[in-house]
Amino acid sequence: MNNILNKNNSLSIWLKYLEKLDKKIILDLNELKSIAKKLDLLTFRAFIFTVAGTNGKGTTCAMLEKLLLNSGYQVGLYTSPHLISYLERVRINGSVLTSEEHINSFQEIEIARNSTLLSYFEFITLSALLLFKRYSLDVIILEVGLGGRLDATNIIDSNLSIITNIEIDHSVLLGHTRSSIAREKSGIFRKNKISVIGEINIPSTIDQEAQVKKTILKKNNRDWFLEKYDHYWNFIHEDIKLYGLPNTQIPISNTALALAALYYSDFKISEKVIRTTIPFVRLPGRFQIISVCPHIIIDVAHNLHSALYLFNKIDSMNIKGKIYAIVGMLEDKDINGIVNPFKRKIHYWYAAPLKTSRTATIKQLKKSLPSHNTKILSSIHETYKKVLLLVKKQDAILVFGSFFTVSEFIKAKKLEDNINIFKNAISEK
Repeated sequence: MNNILNKNNSLSIWLKYLEKLDKKIILDLNELKSIAKKLDLLTFRAFIFTVAGTNGKGTTCAMLEKLLLNSGYQVGLYTSPHLISYLERVRINGSVLTSEEHINSFQEIEIARNSTLLSYFEFITLSALLLFKRYSLDVIILEVGLGGRLDATNIIDSNLSIITNIEIDHSVLLGHTRSSIAREKSGIFRKNKISVIGEINIPSTIDQEAQVKKTILKKNNRDWFLEKYDHYWNFIHEDIKLYGLPNTQIPISNTALALAALYYSDFKISEKVIRTTIPFVRLPGRFQIISVCPHIIIDVAHNLHSALYLFNKIDSMNIKGKIYAIVGMLEDKDINGIVNPFKRKIHYWYAAPLKTSRTATIKQLKKSLPSHNTKILSSIHETYKKVLLLVKKQDAILVFGSFFTVSEFIKAKKLEDNINIFKNAISEK
């Protein structure tokens, strides 16, 4: 163990240490399992949902969490990545824990691992599980970080597995086809346990893996159904039919998937709780409108599927002025694919490298963005300051491309807002 790391160190010092852990390539989960076993983290009394998929994991988890909490259950949630603070990654009954609780957990994991190499995500997953052990929980919701088969969350034998959808993303690690990606995500299937699939057009590898692993597959549009209309929607399940449900702030498809998973898990969720909960569940950074004059819309869309969803939402808005895009992306993303849907909609593009070693370079951004109406600046903060000088009340600012982009923008906006408050206070004296 590194002697400088103890419970007297700050959370930020611990996180900087964890981000520099040596292990990069994960070939199997055996070493991680051995540490988890030593800490008694492989079995829980709580019912466990594991949620995988290319997009919609976070919103599906948020809907599961809120419906269960509003039904009186004690719920732990582990999700990633975070937008502003690491503390967002673990919630107990809807609330984040203290820095001290995380630090104490980190220290216990560090002692237990001894000389065993762990990746950042493996380490913090063990920490989350350790924190859950300290509370009396009815339910634990684990959001898969990447893929499924080799994800750190997969050391836990969940009671019910969820796959939201299968799209091309993280190709270097998961494969370049939907079939190969589906096979990796199917790694969360468990023998004789139910696995609920949200997407209709699933690759055949899902069925193949389900047969091999002897999981009980429950499919959208075969075992349960979603019917969308303009102002309401219906949910049809083997055991229940819900008509005229209110529209939601997150994608209805993810809400329906959460409902299907809950009904297949036999949790008692009343129709009243469903109708009074689902219109109000939202997740920061997912088509979040944080201002209306001008419109400021932030979205973590970072692959083609999520970009198309965002484009359709923007296209349905009645924006009378110009649209300014603030964009930053990671180098391993399909930047062309993400940007292309917006090229006929965005009037001005402002892009910048992100504060991470994984950022797309200025050269990469220039190559993919339109040449005639694009400016590349040094940071997301600089792009926002520039756009602020140009935007009018009827215009819109659209921020997207990565969790990092949205996170940096939120911090930049908060700083600029504080500066303006200070300037206004000085001018009034």
